[in-house]
Amino acid sequence: MTDLVDVISELLGRSEGVVLARVISVKGSAPREVGAAMVIRRDGGIAGTVGGGLIEAAAMKKAAELFEAKGFATLSFDMTGDDLKTSDMVCGGKTELLVEFLPAGAETVRLFDEIRSNRRNSLTSYLVTAVPGPAISRVPLQRWLLTGGAKGGISGKLLSEKLKDEIYPLKDSTLIELDGKRFWVDVVRSSGVVYILGAGHVGMEVNDLALRCGFMTVVMDDRAEFANQARFKKPAEVAVLKSFDGCFHGFYPDDNSYIVIVTRGHMYDKVVLGQALRTGAGYVGMIGSIRKRDTIYRSLIEEGFSSAQLAKVHSPIGLKMEAQTPAEIAVSIVGELINVRSEKRKWAEVRS
Repeated sequence: MTDLVDVISELLGRSEGVVLARVISVKGSAPREVGAAMVIRRDGGIAGTVGGGLIEAAAMKKAAELFEAKGFATLSFDMTGDDLKTSDMVCGGKTELLVEFLPAGAETVRLFDEIRSNRRNSLTSYLVTAVPGPAISRVPLQRWLLTGGAKGGISGKLLSEKLKDEIYPLKDSTLIELDGKRFWVDVVRSSGVVYILGAGHVGMEVNDLALRCGFMTVVMDDRAEFANQARFKKPAEVAVLKSFDGCFHGFYPDDNSYIVIVTRGHMYDKVVLGQALRTGAGYVGMIGSIRKRDTIYRSLIEEGFSSAQLAKVHSPIGLKMEAQTPAEIAVSIVGELINVRSEKRKWAEVRS
């Protein structure tokens, strides 16, 4: 659900209730894995997917009922039996969905705003939901939001210490069965904040693609006519700078942050790179040719930066490909960000 938090928060903030469907159980082969999610709007618009075909069609049909009932339910699919005969899917497994209506009330808005804030601050959210039966229920859904701090501790009201012990080690969204009851736990981690320095054509394409790939974004430029919410729609955060000097004032890039330098000129790139190297950002990348890069590096070394510091910079930025247009360059850049993010996750798993 991580990639849909911003979508849900944005729609709820516009007083638009939505239906959220999640894959909570899979046995055998299935079109989507446990944790896959989809947001369904009243007009039939969707974001995300729970597998397409029969499963998705059934989820949307159930959503139409839930918009009227203001309730929730589970849906089960057996792709080894009768469901397989009426479907073009050949997975041959079993899938269970949790489908629920999220009202645009103050409590739900606050809930997802808090999850969104946790992501922004590199905190893990554990959204615990008591799993209902297959019949549509209008009884208030039991739900608890727990927050994992920087040291791994969990705060928040818990059902029991036994449940806490089950939740604490979770790395991914999981279905827990405890004392004859079932609980679905959405584990929502920060997917990284991308600081985009430069709100031109490349910056806009990087922002759009990074958001689609689950990153949060902060766009910075000293030109209000470029850095504005009309060009960069929410959930992108936009900061209009007085100048690129002190561009990170009030921002605190950490190891889960990615700094992408795509300003409109070499001198601006140099000013930003010098400041980026003083942050705790886990990734720093700068656009430009090798010749331009080396010129900037020599200048920064004269200012006291070390070759070791500069060796960590990704420049020329992005994966190696024959990228020409802003959109193609963005694919190269965001592709590299995804690679770096994946390596961080693998390393974290090894350490744990």
